[in-house]
Amino acid sequence: MAYEISRREVPDQPIVSIRERMAAADLPAFCGRSFGELYGHLQLLGVPPTGEPFVLYHAFGPDDIDAEACVPFTGDITASGRITARVLPAATVVETLHIGPYDELPNAYAALSGWIAQNGLEPVWPVRERYLNEPGPDVPPTAYRTVIAMPIAEVAVPAR
Repeated sequence: MAYEISRREVPDQPIVSIRERMAAADLPAFCGRSFGELYGHLQLLGVPPTGEPFVLYHAFGPDDIDAEACVPFTGDITASGRITARVLPAATVVETLHIGPYDELPNAYAALSGWIAQNGLEPVWPVRERYLNEPGPDVPPTAYRTVIAMPIAEVAVPAR
């Protein structure tokens, strides 16, 4: 798949979230469980979500993942239990749309990483995966739509 890559400014975004460190194999269960809790919390408070759910990856290693499931909202709410409410700071990101199974997402990450390196930039964590549709009986894996956004910074050039 050829990836179209764009650069854009993402504004501050209020979110409710749940963050956990886990084995890679536990990520799908974490996402399902966490998004259910987050949407339930917003519904209980009468606060509608204002965008698609996404995951922030604070660290992604071969042995474990530090992930934060997030749902955007507008308004003022309180945290509860393991649910936090905060503002995700604005960032400059490069992003691309991946269409297809989640196990093919590394191809999109490679395309973004290559573009970042070629343009003299460096990625800044956490990386964001925004899910435009969700898995289910009516959505085959070939139709999954995921936007990957990598925050970026200019590469610091050492003084001479």
